[in-house]
Amino acid sequence: MKAGTAILEAFYQAAGQFVRVDDLGRRLKLPATAVNAEIAELEKIGYTIESHPHFGYRLLGTPDRLTADDVKAQLKSPLIGSEILVFEETASTNEVIEHLAKSGAREGLVVFAESQTRGRGRRGRAWASPRGKGLWFSVLLRPTLPTSAASRITVAASVAVARAIRQNCGVDARIKWPNDVMVNGKKLAGILTELRAEADEILLAILGIGIDVNCSREDFPGELGDIATSLELETGNAQDRVALAAQVLTTFDECYQAALTNFETVVDEWAKLCTTLGRQIVVTMGQNRIEGYAQALDSDGALLLRRDSGQIERILGGDVVVERT
Repeated sequence: MKAGTAILEAFYQAAGQFVRVDDLGRRLKLPATAVNAEIAELEKIGYTIESHPHFGYRLLGTPDRLTADDVKAQLKSPLIGSEILVFEETASTNEVIEHLAKSGAREGLVVFAESQTRGRGRRGRAWASPRGKGLWFSVLLRPTLPTSAASRITVAASVAVARAIRQNCGVDARIKWPNDVMVNGKKLAGILTELRAEADEILLAILGIGIDVNCSREDFPGELGDIATSLELETGNAQDRVALAAQVLTTFDECYQAALTNFETVVDEWAKLCTTLGRQIVVTMGQNRIEGYAQALDSDGALLLRRDSGQIERILGGDVVVERT
């Protein structure tokens, strides 16, 4: 564990109380002079830390910026986030993950960017990523799943994002199939899963997630203002992006492991949070248009759509419009 991560972890565990220098030294296996130097480095990047000659140090404030040390200090997951990289700006975090995967990066790697110049959503659409106002990140996965079950990853991610937002921010986050997390009928987060596969074997999956955290109305120009929202707009308060990032990764670790071994539990939670089930919907896929009743998810994560004729269609993706309840 890096020194910065260990110090921040100690501060969070202390919950606002002082941490003695010798306790930090034992944790880091460093002398007091080195501990003081590490504290000074944290202060340089914006952490407010009080020092006391007898009691040691305590954390008073954190900067509004993502750091790998801070996310890892609050993380409670064995796999997802085992390695974290944070970029000030990149074209697309999915592209960074793909490049690193070719170099042998391990499963669980997470790449964050404070801003993306070519962030993308489903079907090649652009994804706006205003600097320092959201969580824009990708996760490298190497699941032991056939390609036919790839939708499990998106389902697990949507459940994780919705659950983490509900727990961390207290808003009623809901899932719109196949990959959106909504609040009050507006899009708050999007999920993009890209595969590299051979035959029916997934070699790797790149999970991209974008969450509008502290975006203002000005960040949603034109028609976006009618369909998009942020946690700050919904709650009236700026949210702690680092705490939310750690919560999402921790929750996704749980949901991902369940998707590999006990997918029924993920589907049960998804069904409780999904606004698409039980509705008459239209799914468009290019020029194709299918209308029917959104009945359930199957064991691979595909949506089962019942046509008026009674025929069941297995749908893996598309754009959804709700026709009627």
